[in-house]
Amino acid sequence: MISRRYIVGAFAVLLVLAGVAYYWADRSSGGMASFLAWREYSDLSHGGQHATVNGVDIYYETYGQGDPLLLLHGGLASTITMHNQISAFAERKLVIAPDSREHGRSGPIEGAIHYADMADDMVALLDHLNVERADIFGWSDGGIIALDMAIRYPDRVGKFAVFGTNYHFEGLKDEDEGLGDADADDESLATIRTLYTQVAQDPDRWPVFYDKVTTMWKSEPQFTEDQLATIGSPALIIAGEHDVIKPNHLQSMQAAIKNSDLQIIPDTDHFAPMQSPEPVNDLLVAFFEE
Repeated sequence: MISRRYIVGAFAVLLVLAGVAYYWADRSSGGMASFLAWREYSDLSHGGQHATVNGVDIYYETYGQGDPLLLLHGGLASTITMHNQISAFAERKLVIAPDSREHGRSGPIEGAIHYADMADDMVALLDHLNVERADIFGWSDGGIIALDMAIRYPDRVGKFAVFGTNYHFEGLKDEDEGLGDADADDESLATIRTLYTQVAQDPDRWPVFYDKVTTMWKSEPQFTEDQLATIGSPALIIAGEHDVIKPNHLQSMQAAIKNSDLQIIPDTDHFAPMQSPEPVNDLLVAFFEE
């Protein structure tokens, strides 16, 4: 007969092993596992919803209350990759975290994907939520959408911050100009492909979706410095020391946007908002709350 002491000991060992497994899973996902648990039970989480805007099914999540902050994820990704910023601001603001058209849980579309269309979607989503004006933080492609909104919809944008963002497709470093040249099933895309297929309405669309986004990267954005100079919103431009954006491109962006600041975070790269969130969030909190 198995003794009670043995059963209790075995159960304790299983708990320890489960805790270790959870710790490493959470660490390897940049804290995503902890966020998912928090999102499920926190009073600050309002859950996810779908809205039809511009004839497109857009998925979005909201958190907290107060002044609105729109969080825009990067290309090929979804709002889950912004979990560190959601957590940082959920107690401070009304956080609006959507999936861009055809990304994440948002619905598929016919035809190409363009930054201008995604910016139009975000303005329409603000209309749907009865939000007249929002601060914005955009990471990578999300930052390009924020730039587009600040240029074409200045009355809808308060302050905005961008991370790892280029205003012209030629702004990528020479060694990174081939981004998007890998096949859709390449092993280097395993993580982002898994994040897509786990939540997409039609996971089998991954190759089509991937081709649309990477095709856009090769010819967009094409903002001019004259267009950037029309931006009146206060802006914070952030990049990692080892980001994919040319340093002189970032400097040109900062010089063109009148009321802007440029911050380079040492020892980080393009993925700092998820992998090294503390210095990113410190800058964002100081900027949006000053």
